[in-house]
Amino acid sequence: MAKKGGSRHLKRLAAPITYKIPRKLGKWTIRINPGPHPADRAIPLGILIRDILGIASNLREVKYVLRKGYIKVDGKKILDYHFPIGLMDVIELVPENKFYRVLPHKINLIYPYEISDVDDALIKPLQIKNKTMVKGSRIQLTTHDGRNFLFDKDSEYYTLKPGDTIIYNYNENKLDRYIRLEPGNMALITGGSKIGRLGKIKDILKPHPLKPRIVRLVGDSEEYETVFEYVFPIGSDRPIIKIPWY
Repeated sequence: MAKKGGSRHLKRLAAPITYKIPRKLGKWTIRINPGPHPADRAIPLGILIRDILGIASNLREVKYVLRKGYIKVDGKKILDYHFPIGLMDVIELVPENKFYRVLPHKINLIYPYEISDVDDALIKPLQIKNKTMVKGSRIQLTTHDGRNFLFDKDSEYYTLKPGDTIIYNYNENKLDRYIRLEPGNMALITGGSKIGRLGKIKDILKPHPLKPRIVRLVGDSEEYETVFEYVFPIGSDRPIIKIPWY
């Protein structure tokens, strides 16, 4: 059996800010297992169920809820309460037919917001983080949640680049469309001091060869800048998914 403080546990005081938990109520909390999202940008499923959504009052109830298959993530039943939940994930509460999407949050970095439209809950924006050439002159696109997609030269997705977004319908296991990270499109800021802001991309700048690219956006009659890696394309004239504060 693993000792407390070992690989299966984490001190509350050392937990990332994504954990919306009391820091001094007890010593230990749930440690995230390796998965589709980095630990500092994710919430363990057990914390989400117990401390954020309030579906369970203790870990025993969390395990029961998962064992019964009452929780789905992107349409799949998850049994591991250590499983990492991150940006754009869709959480389904099966018995209540409720859906939540994880979006940027000013204080906790990410937070689950309830989705009122079931059709909205069936799609997931995936931002491309890496593009690799593989055997057969095909390209492999790796998205922010660790998914990989292969495309041939004749595919319309072949020319997409890191930073662009593809819209994935996980219910039908197919790609619906794509949104490029380019001027004129709408984008959501997912990190930094301007996290959660939504605006139209105005310019993409490279001020210095050794410094990251800067994206200039316009939103709410205000112009602001952030680094390229924090910009998540989300639509053309309006967001492709429901943004609660828009």
